[in-house]
Amino acid sequence: MTGTSSPPATAALADLLQLRGRAGWLTPPLRPFHRGGAAVLGVARTVRIAAGAGAHGLKPLHALLAEDLTGRVVVIAGADAAPGAVWGEILSAAALGRGAVGALVEGSVRDVPAVARLGLRLWALAEATAGPGGAVHVAEIGGPIEIGDTAIADGDPILLDDGGAVALPAADADTLLADALTYHRAEEEVLAALTAGLRLPRAYTPKAEAITRLRSR
Repeated sequence: MTGTSSPPATAALADLLQLRGRAGWLTPPLRPFHRGGAAVLGVARTVRIAAGAGAHGLKPLHALLAEDLTGRVVVIAGADAAPGAVWGEILSAAALGRGAVGALVEGSVRDVPAVARLGLRLWALAEATAGPGGAVHVAEIGGPIEIGDTAIADGDPILLDDGGAVALPAADADTLLADALTYHRAEEEVLAALTAGLRLPRAYTPKAEAITRLRSR
């Protein structure tokens, strides 16, 4: 999102996508292991993992974590092929050191208390004690991936907040974020009306009107 506006809540963005028959939310299938507090709009750096040791194992992922990752969200698909965790304290420290703002892992993670102390936003499928055990390898970096029903390209915007993670196609991300912010503000109007003492049927009017407008765009 251009300018200085704060991003909408992930819930508002997911609702907007749902209104328009689109996918994008990654939670579920992913669940939080460290939410990270304030919302952040990052940019995907995609990694695809596949079963088998491969020629280089996970070394390409380690090399990626030496890149400039300023503002990036490392998004790893296919890591559920590993019997254990593919991400933990060491990779989190490396990612943070290169400027990453989060990691999304379609697989297991570990060292969760340590990752929380480091402060990296982390969402994954599950927690495991053991590592990957040489059972997987990096199949591709920077290519298209899918997590659940959502396709993600390298460079796509990723919105993270305490409520979840949502991916957007870069081509129309600004429009979707602006419309989601309209939805978000309508929800704030509903809450303000309820706080002022209005009953829900009347208080809900701004959101109902916003939904009608936004669905037709």
